[in-house]
Amino acid sequence: MNEYDYVYQKKRRDFGRYCNFDDVEPKIIGEIQEDLLRGDMYIEQTVVNVTLDNITRYSEHSVNTARVQMKSRAMIHVEGGWPKEVDATEAQETLKWRKRLEKDPNFVNSVRQLCKNSIVCLEQNNTIDLFEHYFHCEEPEHLPENLSMKTLALFKDPAEETRSVTKIGWHPEGPTRMVGSYSNLRFQRMSDDMPTASFIWDVNERNVPLLELRTTSPLITCQYNLKNCEVLVGGCYNGLLKHYDLRAGPSPQGSSAVEVSHYDPVYDVSWLGGKTGTECVSVSSDGRLLFWDTRKFNEFTDECVLNDGNRDEPKTLGGVSLEWMMEAGATKYLVGTEHGLPLLVNRRAKKAPEIGTWFGSEDRGGYGRHFGPVYGIKRNPFHTKNFVTVGDWCAKIWMEELKGPMLQTPYYPAFLTAAAWSPTRAGVFFLCRQDGRLECWDYFYRMNEVSLSQRISDHVLTAINVQGQGSLAAVGDAGGVITLMQLCDGLVQPGPNEKMSIGQMFEREAKREKNLEAIKKQSGSKGKGEGERLPIAHNEHEDLVREKAFLAEVGLNPDDAN
Repeated sequence: MNEYDYVYQKKRRDFGRYCNFDDVEPKIIGEIQEDLLRGDMYIEQTVVNVTLDNITRYSEHSVNTARVQMKSRAMIHVEGGWPKEVDATEAQETLKWRKRLEKDPNFVNSVRQLCKNSIVCLEQNNTIDLFEHYFHCEEPEHLPENLSMKTLALFKDPAEETRSVTKIGWHPEGPTRMVGSYSNLRFQRMSDDMPTASFIWDVNERNVPLLELRTTSPLITCQYNLKNCEVLVGGCYNGLLKHYDLRAGPSPQGSSAVEVSHYDPVYDVSWLGGKTGTECVSVSSDGRLLFWDTRKFNEFTDECVLNDGNRDEPKTLGGVSLEWMMEAGATKYLVGTEHGLPLLVNRRAKKAPEIGTWFGSEDRGGYGRHFGPVYGIKRNPFHTKNFVTVGDWCAKIWMEELKGPMLQTPYYPAFLTAAAWSPTRAGVFFLCRQDGRLECWDYFYRMNEVSLSQRISDHVLTAINVQGQGSLAAVGDAGGVITLMQLCDGLVQPGPNEKMSIGQMFEREAKREKNLEAIKKQSGSKGKGEGERLPIAHNEHEDLVREKAFLAEVGLNPDDAN
């Protein structure tokens, strides 16, 4: 270790006057008389040695990091093997030297000797074709591999108060930026001092946000414009829509009028693929699907009221998720409701939008509805008629032609909050759980169990969005952290004929459901796969015994419970 010291110099006159000390007689200021009786009031303590000081402790460390030594070296290649008197750059001199060498008698003998060794190798190569392509015309089947994903970066909410990541939107031109919406959706848990801004993050800079999106009410959702990446639209907690232009600054350039906006929070918003690139659609828990033009935010262009389809007394259904895809049809909109029913809304030209299908509604001939709000609804990017929903402890895959789910995952111990398909693989989709785990299903490999399960956070996972190239996935949690995950090649690169195989699988399951539906109609059964329901006999004594056993298991007294 090196010796470090610092010399402090000060002149004598800067010290002030010095002190003079004199010898004086001692003086008694106070005196306490000895009292032997008071000794019985105390107990002698074992001697304890304590060392006290108020000196600040410092430590010194020296670290020598290993440096990579780099050198630049040059290399030149010239033709060699020529005698010194022959210039290799002169073609005539080299040609004369070759002719002179070929006339030498030893040249012929040397060539014959070399040919003997070469003939043996050539005959071996002719016996076995070393360049033959085995299985050239056959394509290998999908081979299972060890799937994995790793964390690349964590983007933490700069706000001091804890907020949830409600939505994540990727930049349409590449995996360079993403926008995160932050809010607190728990009822009456939002304080007056809670920050309302959302942020745009640069993937290469995780410490400080690239840009702040200012608003008077927290943004629940925010998405990039597909045609103009400098324009965004966001839905606020107070029901208003905000229009941002990053070229003009972080403040919104337009806002919807209060009297025509939603009455409840805007849970999801999506840009539409029109010619102008200014049309969007929003959904809220007030039960309305509103269509907008950002150039005229003082009124909406169209409206659809979400209901259960009852003609006599229609019941309004609040919307919490939205999905629109140009490949599936410009007039089709999928909406997830608070009552566990996915809805298909059709918006034809010169006609008011109307609900075409109530998926899972028993009153409309469906089955298999979710037990909770449909927080996520996403179409398959390769087979757009099929879509996945999450709304309770399982995920379900539906088809537009069927009113019930054709595929379903097993029930998880934790509630599912979000879902997303892989944009590069037709059979891969991701599920977010409330216990902080991310589930990855690969239907091209196996359908009976999950392919990959990994813990992402200690908080509830609230949002997920997979980048268009398929290698990066952004996952948000209730702690305000966006986790950027790097997916392995097995989850990104599609297998041979994967799209066709998954399409055949969807068609097979749809055909099976249609056959079961036809059998149910022929048998007159009212329930899916069930005959006439028989009355269930109850034994009160057995029910009482089961109730007592359950209360004892959870640690409650049966008398107190009653």
